[in-house]
Amino acid sequence: MIVGDAFVTVRQDELYQVLTQHRELSGPPRYFTPDWEAARDSVRRLADLKPSVVMTGHGRPMSGETMARDLEALARDFDNVPDPRTARVWNSVS
Repeated sequence: MIVGDAFVTVRQDELYQVLTQHRELSGPPRYFTPDWEAARDSVRRLADLKPSVVMTGHGRPMSGETMARDLEALARDFDNVPDPRTARVWNSVS
């Protein structure tokens, strides 16, 4: 399944993750997600389809048991993903 940026397999808000391309299924990129409720609904609908392989807009394709488990967890726990409208995106330097 090609999911675009509904969720990603490399976290885009951590430079280390982007540089190493470490696979980690996570929510959509915060800086490109203006409607967090719609994003949650999209993730849940995609998870309900139970894909065997996902290709995302950021990161490498994922498949298998780990992907299925992580997608199910993301859909279930999406309300715990920091909402970009209220989350602090950048740490301030004092």
